[in-house]
Amino acid sequence: MASPPSYPLGSVAASQLDVSQTLPDYARTVSSEWDVPAADQLHHFHLARKTGERWLTLTMTSRAATAEATPLFFQGGNVTGSLKLHLEKEELVDEISIDLYGRLTIFSHSTSNFLRMAQNTYSAADKPPESLEPSLTTAKRGRLKGRYDWPYSFRLPKGVSILSSITPDGESERKSYRLPPSFRDEQSNVDVQYSLVVRVNRGGFRKANKLVVPFDYVPLARPSPPTILRQLAYQQDAEIVGPEGDPEGWKSFDPIKIEGVLFKKVPVKALCRLSVARPLTYTRGTPIHLMMCISSDNEQLLDLLTPQSIYLVVVQRTTFGDDNRPLFSRRLSAQITVKSQIRATAKWWKFSSSNPAPSTRAFAGELLVPADLPPACQILHYGHEYEFAFTSLSAVGFTPTAPSKNAFLTEPINIVTAFSQGARPRSYIPPEYNIS
Repeated sequence: MASPPSYPLGSVAASQLDVSQTLPDYARTVSSEWDVPAADQLHHFHLARKTGERWLTLTMTSRAATAEATPLFFQGGNVTGSLKLHLEKEELVDEISIDLYGRLTIFSHSTSNFLRMAQNTYSAADKPPESLEPSLTTAKRGRLKGRYDWPYSFRLPKGVSILSSITPDGESERKSYRLPPSFRDEQSNVDVQYSLVVRVNRGGFRKANKLVVPFDYVPLARPSPPTILRQLAYQQDAEIVGPEGDPEGWKSFDPIKIEGVLFKKVPVKALCRLSVARPLTYTRGTPIHLMMCISSDNEQLLDLLTPQSIYLVVVQRTTFGDDNRPLFSRRLSAQITVKSQIRATAKWWKFSSSNPAPSTRAFAGELLVPADLPPACQILHYGHEYEFAFTSLSAVGFTPTAPSKNAFLTEPINIVTAFSQGARPRSYIPPEYNIS
């Protein structure tokens, strides 16, 4: 089978790229290594009495867009702020603590903590703290009056190590996980949430006061840079070079043979060759470039093919349960449930190559990765990952000989949150095809 035509240009010369131009150097400094917002947004959260008087205030500095938005932190960030207490009258306070939690909730009723960090702000057993209003300070142990201000700080780890099993010899085994992103998947009924929890314990049988402050967490990872030709195309706002002219920039799969019947009487077959842009790691919110070449001895079948004939999607595969190792009890076997969801669908358009192969139709395509797609993760008994799936080829009057529930081709991909350094991927969809 002939090599696929370009996207849409096969040769470097035809692409009009200025290959003599050098790419800029990218300084790997703390400020430019990750393109994240500044940590300059101050949030306030309160506990108030029935009269509306605010007696406890938690401040938090984050990278959120506004003070009203949910606080936002990225990998390796510091969750910092202060806890302010304002007590006009002397009150019994046994302990004040601030805890940071990471929690996995499945089906709204099964909640597991995978992260807990604690900071004991005040204890009645310790020396009484000094009030910001010395004239109101009480000397009685366990009782507070006046204004107090305690700083707090938690550095988010990149990962956690969790007890996973007990060996027959009684030794514990631990499993390491990368800290998962915050997300809520309503279709799977899964929620990964981070929060700060402030507790004011009054001692005895008195009910404790609690302030829960959710925040969002984003892990950081980026693709490796694309080929020099791809980078130059982005930088110069030029057409990218296709698989024929830039083979290192694409992964081309073996041809897929699809057989069927045209108009219920003519046996036909087609060979489909898919090429996808490398590397197979993509930043959410960016386009994935695609190529599909379809060859057949039946010209009528080829003429019936349209951009809507090709169905290629990004599938999220979600697993509930543990891996194949018995956990805690050697008598228990792992229970695994797999659920698949389509997260994005490719758009295609026809184009003509400068050197068209005989009996072949070529389509260029793009698949936009949703900007809110959570990157792959595995934590405790939950995990999800992504893959391409070429599931069907359709045309008017064409019936596949052996329809199958399985995709013709699948390929694992990785979704990340940060851009590779340099020019960012751009879309090449013709306006008339860019219709939702």
